[in-house]
Amino acid sequence: MNIRIQAKDFPLTPGIRNDATLQVERALARFDSRIVNVDVFLSDVNGPKGGPDKVCTIRVQLPNRTTVPIETTESDLYSAIRQSAARARRAVRRTLAKQQRLEPKAIRAFRYTEDAVT
Repeated sequence: MNIRIQAKDFPLTPGIRNDATLQVERALARFDSRIVNVDVFLSDVNGPKGGPDKVCTIRVQLPNRTTVPIETTESDLYSAIRQSAARARRAVRRTLAKQQRLEPKAIRAFRYTEDAVT
């Protein structure tokens, strides 16, 4: 799994990078073989003003060009990363299950049209 982490409006420290990598790897380890790329974007909306302004956006790219985006806003950056990773796990699981349910119908429809042609 290829994980890219970017920070906007604040420096990306090794501690933040390690925590984000660890949280995303733990959350998505089960789907490692079916994930092409994971992008993590961290930003501080209000700067030094405080409040719930730390945003963590996770974008998971699956093999068939499907992208699963997750965005969480919290007052603590580490909490935002943890919640986004958990939400990404649920969203990827749901998306892959949906694709698996729909795939047999597409294959049956293709076979039916193929048999009608011959």
